[in-house]
Amino acid sequence: MKKYLVYSALAACLLQACSSQVYNNQGFVSSHNLTGKKVAILPVEVEFTGNLPKGYSIGDKMAAEETESTAIQNLIYSEYLYKAGSGSKKRHAVELINTDQINSRLREKGIDVREAWSMNPDSLGKMVGADMVLKVHVKKNRIMSESAAFGIDVATNVIGGLLSKGTNNSTSVSPGNTKTYTINIDATLSDVNSSTVITKFSRQGDASWSQSPESVVKSTGKKIVRKGVVYAQE
Repeated sequence: MKKYLVYSALAACLLQACSSQVYNNQGFVSSHNLTGKKVAILPVEVEFTGNLPKGYSIGDKMAAEETESTAIQNLIYSEYLYKAGSGSKKRHAVELINTDQINSRLREKGIDVREAWSMNPDSLGKMVGADMVLKVHVKKNRIMSESAAFGIDVATNVIGGLLSKGTNNSTSVSPGNTKTYTINIDATLSDVNSSTVITKFSRQGDASWSQSPESVVKSTGKKIVRKGVVYAQE
């Protein structure tokens, strides 16, 4: 029984782990001067899938996706600015185009948030006056509600505690291990004129009742900025 509980705890920890990959095109970077180039963070494509809340209509889903699109776009923009002001050494410091300005310019051309998701990112970059564009896709697959996940974890710990009494073993599964969402995030920074990929970042992570989807997305936004080859100017 002791081995079973230990293995269960380890398995639960693995389920919570996040895997990520990053590719930086060092050849392109070494042969191009990126400092001072203008970067546009495009409207973020957000996709909700899975066991959506009861009564959640298609309209509700679309509205939530579009609202979150702008929120994540602004989050990444803020992370770039925060990094620029942190005092750390900067490589290839670029100039960020304000996200409100990006969205406003697209609207002036009759392009809304959802339409921008399906358009060529380099074409969008040229429309807003960018030298490089960051395109991000977020897929949030909902498994269950936070309250349901909390209930499962509480029950697991109660049962584990009862079983351990007869074995002098206090091992139990830590709370917060039951997944509520699986989240996949992909980000690509590309050169507008040549369509060359400069940085490509992907991450898969899990949320739970103790770690919200928003916290997973926010931590990923930080990684996108930290692991890329360009930093924003102050």
